Amino acid sequence: MKRFACHYLYASADGYYSRYVVEVNDNAEVIRYFPLIEEICATQWIGGVIVLSASAELQIDRQESFRTFLQRATAESDGPRYAWHVMGVDLLQKEFDTTSCSLVRL
Repeated sequence: MKRFACHYLYASADGYYSRYVVEVNDNAEVIRYFPLIEEICATQWIGGVIVLSASAELQIDRQESFRTFLQRATAESDGPRYAWHVMGVDLLQKEFDTTSCSLVRL
């Protein structure tokens, strides 16, 4: 099991959680997520944005907006969910920095 903490966690395109922790198992599947209230042993602070998705394979289309990406990535589906660290997002504007955006499955 691994734990990652971030500024913003998107479980859907409709909103986000601020300062959250995501736990993933050895298969990279999300076990649970919860608010970061205090420092937790063995939790890696990665900052920025984590998106929860049913997609085990996900890519950023540099032509789409961050909102459109969220709608696509967080679409409802049965089965496991995966945590994706999205880098290159302007946290104030909630938009991609198209020159530096990237995506890594946790």
